[in-house]
Amino acid sequence: MGSLMSETFRRINVQRAMRNLLWLISICCVLANAGCGSVTPSVSSPNATPRIDWGMSLLSTGTVGAGQFPAKFSFDVNAPPDCTNDFVVFNTSLAGSAGSSANIVAFNNLYSTQGSVGGLCNQDGPSVYWSYFIGIGRARTSVALSLDGSKVAFVEDGGFGTAVLNILKWKAGEGSGAATPVAVDLDISGSPWTACTAGISCVATVPFSGAAMDSLSAPFVDYANDVIYVGDNIGSLHKFTGVFNGTPAEVTAGWPIKVNPSHVLSSPVYDSVSGNIFVGDSSGRLSYVRETNSTVGSCSSGTPPCLGTATQQVGGVGGSISDGPITDSTSGFVFAVNGTDTLHHGTILQANTDLSSMVQFPIGGVGIVGTGTLYGGAFDQTYLNSSAGNIAGFMYVCGRDPAHINRPAIYQLSFTTAGVLNSVGTPLLMNSTRDGAACSPVTEINNTSTSSASGDWIFFSIGNSAANAAPIPTNSNCRSSVDILNGNKGCMVGINLTNATNPAINPGGTWPPVDAFFVAQGAHNNANAVALRQNNAGSSSGIVVDNVSPSWQTSSIYFSVPITGGTGTGLPNCNGASNVGCAVKLTQSNLN
Repeated sequence: MGSLMSETFRRINVQRAMRNLLWLISICCVLANAGCGSVTPSVSSPNATPRIDWGMSLLSTGTVGAGQFPAKFSFDVNAPPDCTNDFVVFNTSLAGSAGSSANIVAFNNLYSTQGSVGGLCNQDGPSVYWSYFIGIGRARTSVALSLDGSKVAFVEDGGFGTAVLNILKWKAGEGSGAATPVAVDLDISGSPWTACTAGISCVATVPFSGAAMDSLSAPFVDYANDVIYVGDNIGSLHKFTGVFNGTPAEVTAGWPIKVNPSHVLSSPVYDSVSGNIFVGDSSGRLSYVRETNSTVGSCSSGTPPCLGTATQQVGGVGGSISDGPITDSTSGFVFAVNGTDTLHHGTILQANTDLSSMVQFPIGGVGIVGTGTLYGGAFDQTYLNSSAGNIAGFMYVCGRDPAHINRPAIYQLSFTTAGVLNSVGTPLLMNSTRDGAACSPVTEINNTSTSSASGDWIFFSIGNSAANAAPIPTNSNCRSSVDILNGNKGCMVGINLTNATNPAINPGGTWPPVDAFFVAQGAHNNANAVALRQNNAGSSSGIVVDNVSPSWQTSSIYFSVPITGGTGTGLPNCNGASNVGCAVKLTQSNLN
C-alpha cells in the first residue's frame, strides 16, 4: 500500500488536476504502397469490423461536459479487472428531475461487449450500477471519488440559485439509468457520516457561501486532510472540510478567498509540497492561494490563508484559462494554458510555485483571436518516471495549427534536465479541413501488458472536420473517403508514443511522426481513430482509463459525447440511438 500511495501522490502532483487525476491515482501499420520507406507495419484491422464496445444513453443533451471528466474506480491500473466492483461515474449536466433525469449515473460490468454477450464480464453491455436524482441543479463539472470509492463528490451549478457541493454515499442497485433515477434514502446534511447507517444511501449537501454559482470549476480533493477546494463564477475559492470522513461543511473563517472578483474560476489544484493552491480565471490570469501550511510565496495582505502576492497573465491581454492548472511538485513548477489570449491566440505558461518567474510559449494560430478553448496537457511515462534535476520526457498538449486561426495540432513540449520548459517544437498538424473545432484534453496511459494495447498512449478528440489525410489512419471512418456519412466530422484519436519515439518504426523517432506512421490501424498499432459527431466545443468530454489488463474488453478508455447520430450501431451512434448524449467505452487498442 505504501509504494502504491507514494506513486499515487507523485502522479497527482504532476498530472492534470482532479478532473482526470483519478485514473492516475491507481496509478506501424500495413503499408499502402512501396513508397512508405522503413515505417514498420502493423497487423491490419479493417474498418468494416463491427464495433463491440459500448455506449449508454445520458438522454438528450446529457454530457459530462467539454473539458470535464468521468471518474473510474478502482484507481490501480495494475489491479486485476473486477466486473462487480469496478465502475465508472458520469455526471450528466442535466437539470435533475425526480424519476426522469439523473444528476449522476454509474455503470459496472464494464468489460463487456454490446450487441451480443461477450467480454470478460460475459454480458451484453454494462450494467447500471446506480443512478440518482439529488437536486434540480445541473452537475456540469467532473466528479471526485473517495479513495475507497464508496462516496462521490460533485457540484450542482446553482442554475436555480446557489451552487451546492454534494457528497453522495451510493448504494448498488438504486436507480436503473439516466432516465430512471431514484432519490437517496437519507439526507445527512449538517451531520457526520456516522449518521449514515449501513445498507442505505445518503447525501450531504453544502451550499456555497456568498450565493455563488459554479459552471466550470470541479472539486479538487486533498485526500490527506479530507478537504475539497473548488472555485465559483464570481472569483472566489471555497474550502470544504470533513468531506468523506467527517462532517461535510464549508470553512467560513478566512474563506472563501477572493481571487479575482467577478471572474469565473477554473478548477483549482492543491500542491502539497508548497502548500499553495493554484487557479486560473476568465481573464487569463493565473493566481495562487496560500494555505496555512504554505512554505512558498507571500500574502498580498494578512497571513495564510491568503491570496498570494504574485500573479501571471498567461499570454497577452484577455482570453481565459478554462482548464485547471497542472503542477509538478517534484520540480516545483505549475503550468497553465490560455486558449484565446491576444498575444498568441493560445499560450502555455510554466511558472515556479510562488509565480515570481515564468516562461511561456505560443501554441496558437494566426489571424483573429480564436474562439475555441485549449486545455492542459499530459506528461509521457518517461517524464513521470524521471526525478528532480534529471528530467526527461515530454508533455503533449493540443494547441492550434500555426498557419490557421483555429485548427487543432498536437505539440510535444520539451524540458531542460532541471524541468524548465524550453520548447514546444513542431506540432503534429491534424490537417482539419475547416476552422473552429476544439480538442478535448489529452490523456496518457502507459499500457505495460502484452496485448495489442501495449505502449505509452495519448488519447484526445477533435471536434470537427477530420481530414482525409494523416494523422487520421488510412482506414478510419473519421475519413469521409472511408465513410461518407460519418467522416469529416468529430474524431477520437489514439497515438502510440512508444512507437512514435522508436526510430525503427518512425524514422528518426522524432515529433511529429512521418505521415507513413499513420497508414493503417491494427493490432500492435501506431495510431487509431474512430468517428464522433461534430461539436466545435469538443466532440468528447475528457477521457479516463481503467487498467492495463490483457483480458478481453479490458484496457479501455471512457468518455461522454454530447450528441450521437450517423449510421451503424456503434459510434457515432449510442448503441443504435441518435440525438442523445452518450457514456462511451472503447478499448485502448483499435478504439473498438
